[in-house]
Amino acid sequence: MKKLLLPVVAAAVVLSVTGCDKKGTVSGTVIDPFTGESVSMPTVWIDSSIYGTQKTGYDKSGLQEGKFKFEQVPVGNYLIKARRSKYVLGQQNFVTTNEKPNVEITLYEYSDQVAPGLYVPNPKGAEKISNDWAIFSTTCKESIAGYRISYEQNMNASAVPDAKNKKKAKKADIKVNNLPQPKVIGADVDVLYCNSSSVTASVEAASYSAISGPVSSHSDCMGFENDKSGIFASPEKKTPLTVSYKAEGLYEIKGNLPKGRQILVLTQDGKVLQTYYVEVK
Repeated sequence: MKKLLLPVVAAAVVLSVTGCDKKGTVSGTVIDPFTGESVSMPTVWIDSSIYGTQKTGYDKSGLQEGKFKFEQVPVGNYLIKARRSKYVLGQQNFVTTNEKPNVEITLYEYSDQVAPGLYVPNPKGAEKISNDWAIFSTTCKESIAGYRISYEQNMNASAVPDAKNKKKAKKADIKVNNLPQPKVIGADVDVLYCNSSSVTASVEAASYSAISGPVSSHSDCMGFENDKSGIFASPEKKTPLTVSYKAEGLYEIKGNLPKGRQILVLTQDGKVLQTYYVEVK
């Protein structure tokens, strides 16, 4: 998969300005990607320029609805940013030319209280997909991802034996934890992934058919202990998903999945970040 279109830009913005270049209008709206609603009263500015909503004389009347407008902007290459207190930074590169000096931009920023994970956007409040399968996941290489079907837990492992309760403390209370059923979803995937581990590297996403198989055939997976079988991602049945940058640490994941049980795998720099067990209806 190709790298994301918007890298973090630390260098100075290059402006292509000559005496013959036109000037245009840069306008747009700041949106919360989790709800689709506008972000009220954001601060918006074009990096390394004189244009910003915080500047003296700027007409702030549209900012209540998250709208901004900068006029008489020379054509060139720019980086525009949006920020608000207790929100995560949103930014986007854009280019204007003599042929197209005007541009309409949508910037995204979201609450800094959003916890890492996978979300389904919703105007009434985004739904977080709880990763009930995380404690069953194993570390794999060629097999991509794997799940334990079950594991046993000694509920008295931390008990401290004493003279009066000697027998009870020694008796193991074994609880069997079974792999939760996959989450039922539709074929059209449109979710947001919040990743706090790094904001500079690209996130990649793909879905793999989930297959049952013997652990002995997946020796590259670690964490199965004495298990004989497990659930594995099938590398031959891969469905790549489209990942696009939304704001710092936030990515939009879209695609169409085949029916059946799938393992959704999110990676960064070749390392698996999270996996989700789903059943596509």
